[in-house]
Amino acid sequence: MSFDKSLTGAPQSPRPLRRARKVLFVAGVALVALGFAALIAPVISSLIVGFFIGWLLFMGGVIMVATAFSLRGTGQFFWQLLAGLVPLMAGAFLIVFPAQGVVALTVLVAVLFLVTGVAQSAFALWARPSRGWGWGLASAGVSIALGAWILLALPEASEVLLGILVGIDFVTTGAALIVIARAARRSAEVRYNRGRPPT
Repeated sequence: MSFDKSLTGAPQSPRPLRRARKVLFVAGVALVALGFAALIAPVISSLIVGFFIGWLLFMGGVIMVATAFSLRGTGQFFWQLLAGLVPLMAGAFLIVFPAQGVVALTVLVAVLFLVTGVAQSAFALWARPSRGWGWGLASAGVSIALGAWILLALPEASEVLLGILVGIDFVTTGAALIVIARAARRSAEVRYNRGRPPT
């Protein structure tokens, strides 16, 4: 990947990153706002997370069951049907009884943090050496650390802790996106000023 150089020879943001800076900034602000909302009302945010995951599982199960019926008469019908019914019933349980699924939700969120952290690490290393990439890598480290800590805290981790951790992760991820977006904007301004004719 090629990087532009500023007048001082410092590496600038890659072109795709500069083009996406507005989207990154808006996404960062939205994540920070959602994160603070989760921190203010951790119990409610935990229930919202549970409800949302329940609907995802339920809809995924419905799609898989529908797919299974297209395979009637084959040896795959039973297994595909079973693979659809399990997430469908799990999702229905979380939708109807979100508070009772706190431990399962905590495990899912922990795995989500770990996967998010790995993805953020890849993005931060891709954005290097743009200014702000270190914040992205630090945010990835926070996500991975939170995921590992949640798994170690089971089953003591409560629904309040779940909401707080989601809030922390959203705030750190949003802040990292804002820093990277602002750095990309400054890089674009340097390129614009460098290309202007002298007055």
